[in-house]
Amino acid sequence: MALEELFISLGFYIWIIIFSIIGLLYWYLNVPPNLPPGSAGLPIVGYLPYISSPPYKGFSSLEKKFGPIFHLYLGNRLVIVLNDYVAIKEAFIKQADVFAGRIRDANFVRNDSERHGVVNDDGEYWKQHRRFVLHNLRDNGVGKLTFEPLLLNEIRHFLAELKKHSGKPTPMKDILYCSLSNNVHLLVTGNRYDYEHPTIQRMIRALHNFSEHGQPLAFHTFFPWISKIPGSNRITKHELRWQDMDEIISIANGIVTDNNRDRQAQYECLVDAYIDEMKSNEGNLKSIFSKNGLLHVCRDLMTAGAETSSRTMLWGMIYLTNHPEVQKKAQKEIDAVIGRDREPSYNDRSQTPYTVAMITEIHRIVSLVPMALPHRNMKEIKVLGYTIPKDTMIIANLWHANNDPKLWGDPENFRPERFIGSDGRLVIPEYFVPFSIGKRACAGEPLARMELYLYFTSLLQHFDIISLDGAKLPLDGSEKVTRSPIFDVICVRERSTE
Repeated sequence: MALEELFISLGFYIWIIIFSIIGLLYWYLNVPPNLPPGSAGLPIVGYLPYISSPPYKGFSSLEKKFGPIFHLYLGNRLVIVLNDYVAIKEAFIKQADVFAGRIRDANFVRNDSERHGVVNDDGEYWKQHRRFVLHNLRDNGVGKLTFEPLLLNEIRHFLAELKKHSGKPTPMKDILYCSLSNNVHLLVTGNRYDYEHPTIQRMIRALHNFSEHGQPLAFHTFFPWISKIPGSNRITKHELRWQDMDEIISIANGIVTDNNRDRQAQYECLVDAYIDEMKSNEGNLKSIFSKNGLLHVCRDLMTAGAETSSRTMLWGMIYLTNHPEVQKKAQKEIDAVIGRDREPSYNDRSQTPYTVAMITEIHRIVSLVPMALPHRNMKEIKVLGYTIPKDTMIIANLWHANNDPKLWGDPENFRPERFIGSDGRLVIPEYFVPFSIGKRACAGEPLARMELYLYFTSLLQHFDIISLDGAKLPLDGSEKVTRSPIFDVICVRERSTE
């Protein structure tokens, strides 16, 4: 009997080995034809073990081996990496409609309701929501002078907060987040909050956690079965990310349903405009406007808008601490054009090319979102002569485009002069892509550009950003979906009146 059981056991393992060999052969031999150069890597894990950290630098280093566009298998998922500006433009601009899709798996959305926003959705629902958001931002004067007084009012609160800490090293992350998030709250809900208000403090905690639990190449994307393994969430933190998302949705719901929320006389905030659309489309079964849609649009704008601008500001303050010569040159220009007595205006940009170049260089060298959120091509398509199968994950390496030595010469150096032409005018090359390009480009770009210009000019108008001991601040970052400085203690000192 024991011998019989042994043979049965051996037979079982032999079949396991046979099926494993068949599976591996199928995996290796079933590579779609005419893919870009690349590698399948190892069985099961694919090329993942070979990608150095952070991934965007790992992909960048592979250009010498595979070229500007290449394929990798990460786990058993086919991924196409667009690794330079030409490849990104070829896909996202010249074939924008095809590459406007989003990945459909559990790392990005749990169910269809998660798609009801402007980040994770695609197709007609996404198009209408994105169009609605862009129209609302435009109608409220974002990027134009009509929104400027509201921004300047928030900047006054920001400068007053900095004045309390003048001359003292101060953790700056939360101060920046509170101020920049207020601009998003004004647009979305019509409200601003004091920096100690429970709502904004709760949002800070939720967004910090959400960011920390995010991964640029998450396990669940390439090994969806891992969630079935007991205890896996303690390692991958996948479930924690959804808890953070639920918390943000809960905060948005509280704001949306707040009966004390004021409808602003000077403009219609996004929530009010959305509710008006819901009412006007009651009974229309084809309408995209719903309570769930509203909450997810609010979530997308609150998470993306405040996080990116506040972290860009923080990175900028670190770089300006380390490069006082750049800071002084910008201050000299600001003093000459704007002076110390009046508030800056977005119209001052044309007269302050060096200041704009400084902000542009901060965008470039930081590349806050180094890899655009993954795209999906919604049909089989050719890019640069290569065939990309339908529904492939597409990763655009924006960091490489913004730090490509072939384009920038010395990308590792912080040098605003690279954006100044021989005639002293601002020159922005088309291959500068901090907000991505195409139909998935950042919808908040006009707001971010306006914010950062007014914030940096106001900051340098009134403060020096200094190192008390003369030491350089560290440039280490937490490499998640966005790049966040690990060091956030900054010292600002009021400028003398001389």
